[in-house]
Amino acid sequence: MSLLDHLEFQRIDTSSDDISSNHSQQDDIFLNDQIDEAELENFWAKVVDDIHHDPEWFSFTDE
Repeated sequence: MSLLDHLEFQRIDTSSDDISSNHSQQDDIFLNDQIDEAELENFWAKVVDDIHHDPEWFSFTDE
């Protein structure tokens, strides 16, 4: 029997909060933007190339 089955979140005690109400509002995130796949592939190719040219980078397959 797992102890995790009996865990519950504690209620948040707001009486000691020092965060003003305008900082506690949640921002909405919209993920409707279309992704340019070619641009994304080029970006990651540059990242991988940059990693391979890093003098401190090594591959475990080199061992």
